[in-house]
Amino acid sequence: MDTSKVLVFIRDIFLTIGILITMFSPFTNQSGVPYEAENADELVMSMSVVSDTHVERLNPTSFKYFYEILKNIKAGEDVDAVAYLGDNVMNSQYLEDTFFYGALQKIKPAENQYVITGNHDLGLGEQNYEASCEEFIRNNNLYLGNNIDKTYYYKIVNGCYVIALASEDETAQGFHMSDAQIEWLKGVLEEAKSANAPIIVLNHFPIHEFGGTDSKGNPRDNRELAWILNKYDKVIYLYGHRHYKLTENSFKNWENVNAINLPRVTEYFEYEPGDAIVLEVYNDHFLVRGRNFVNGEWIDGLEYTYKFETPIK
Repeated sequence: MDTSKVLVFIRDIFLTIGILITMFSPFTNQSGVPYEAENADELVMSMSVVSDTHVERLNPTSFKYFYEILKNIKAGEDVDAVAYLGDNVMNSQYLEDTFFYGALQKIKPAENQYVITGNHDLGLGEQNYEASCEEFIRNNNLYLGNNIDKTYYYKIVNGCYVIALASEDETAQGFHMSDAQIEWLKGVLEEAKSANAPIIVLNHFPIHEFGGTDSKGNPRDNRELAWILNKYDKVIYLYGHRHYKLTENSFKNWENVNAINLPRVTEYFEYEPGDAIVLEVYNDHFLVRGRNFVNGEWIDGLEYTYKFETPIK
């Protein structure tokens, strides 16, 4: 037997045991730092949003931070949902997927959990695209009970439409949507408009990186998705991918669509881990607050209000 393969196998066993002890041991402190909505009496829905967790088989520190983030999200008294904006794992390996989804199921930081596909989750174009998509759907249904049949889907939480988009680029490097997904999105947006509902659009990729070709092979304008979304009131677009530090520059407006770029939430050489946002929905506005889910503190200066043209009620 190849000695190097034996050593790798032994290393993986010890790594797996260490991760299990870190994340799932009954002796591990599972109490996070409590936090509340700014105005709980008038709150419609609250969602904590993180991106780019990059859980990695050979990086136990990523699991450690991931566990801390989940337990600190769970400590929120008003959290209705959690969204994970893609690149949830580093290498789209079975062990990574198992720990990522297993942690979501075991810790369950909120009743509603929504996972988005990123380029790393689909194997960076080096794995079978169809098989990766099927695995993503299977994990969402098995571990989270989301009952989805595509990588893009939507759910309604406390009357708010939560729309998960997905790139359909088989190279897993760009943000491309098929004609079918675009028509589906337009239908969901019209449904939300009829219900006078807030709309939260989740994606891994920036809105301005939209591209690819349509069914006739014609190139798409990178503003097309924004033009679709900006026809509707009460829309906010959340994305990751770029790994930029969370600052006031993360809060953008593209073609009249309010968009927020979230950083890599686990360790990264340019900034401290844990930065994410809490999105609170009220009768006439979105409130977005920056929060660090490792140290359990609000981020000074990162609080933004997005008013609705018409209130919900």
